Amino acid sequence: MTSQDLLNDIKNEIAFLGIARGDMVYVASDITNLLFVAKNECQVKVKQRNDFLNEFVNTLQDLVGEEGTLLFPVFSWDFCRGNGFDYLNTPGEVGALNNWILKNRTDFIRTKHPMYSFMVWGKNAHRLAAMSNQDAWGDAGPFTYLRDNGGKQLFFDIEAHQGITFGHYVEQCVDVPYRHPKYFFGDYTDKYGVTEKRCYCMYVRDLDVIQEISITNEWLVSNGVAKAGESHSLGLCVCDLGAAYPVIAADMRADGANTLKFENYTLDWSKPKTLPCEVKGLE
Repeated sequence: MTSQDLLNDIKNEIAFLGIARGDMVYVASDITNLLFVAKNECQVKVKQRNDFLNEFVNTLQDLVGEEGTLLFPVFSWDFCRGNGFDYLNTPGEVGALNNWILKNRTDFIRTKHPMYSFMVWGKNAHRLAAMSNQDAWGDAGPFTYLRDNGGKQLFFDIEAHQGITFGHYVEQCVDVPYRHPKYFFGDYTDKYGVTEKRCYCMYVRDLDVIQEISITNEWLVSNGVAKAGESHSLGLCVCDLGAAYPVIAADMRADGANTLKFENYTLDWSKPKTLPCEVKGLE
């Protein structure tokens, strides 16, 4: 089997799960097993990995077409840590493929938020890259745009809770009591190399609360907002984010039984926020 045969099989399965030309797709992935399959089934050697990854990204582009849009997360929290952000050079912390695109694919452009940026390609790429949202998960940013404009998320060989940052967006929308806005000031170097002090916001978790998103692919499928399958033992799940939003929000507004996991906290909507907001970086 050739690498193109492998990628065609994957493409056909993703299409069967509901991604078509013209779609806007947020891709969250772990490509470890994909590279293992490529090596063992297609004899793709280490020195051929760049060519193979180009073929993989090209396959996803062909699936949605030029009238579609692809988003790959390159989230980084260096700005929060006081290390600043460099639009061209700060790597992401959420996946090898995403950083590979940052370094190797000049047909993608990066969105602007220093903590929650995406590498984007396609019809809506320039619209997304032009967004100047201060708030990571606010209404002026990519997450609301995905929700309101037919955005879908592809979970490529991962469970939803490993890549559904959209869940944190929903936490902000329903205003959970254990998170609050935090404003960070830091050095921001734009694509022209100009550095200036900027302020950005994120809806952060109280530090004394140990919590994470616990959404599974199975739960999304059981609620009719996703479809799941596999190709060459690679798990694939496609979620309609607009349809998922009210389902996730309703669960969080109740007790979060299917969406939230706490180690030392019980969700109690009767309690006020511990902090209204925070500011960091004005020292």
